[in-house]
Amino acid sequence: MSETSIDDEYIGTATMDDDGTINMKLRAVGPGIVGAGMVSYAKNHPNYREVLQHLGPIKPGVEVMVKPWPD
Repeated sequence: MSETSIDDEYIGTATMDDDGTINMKLRAVGPGIVGAGMVSYAKNHPNYREVLQHLGPIKPGVEVMVKPWPD
């Protein structure tokens, strides 16, 4: 049985602004690559609902961990 670390289970963090905008700080690690970035989704973004559903319950000012999206 292999152990999964918190670094393997999550790809970053997300917060929500008072206006509902979702801000995610994400990282990617793979063979020979490391990347980091920030992406924001305003409520009018076409993928907002999908991102919100993936994150689960989130409220303004609260930070949640972000799991990887399915391939």
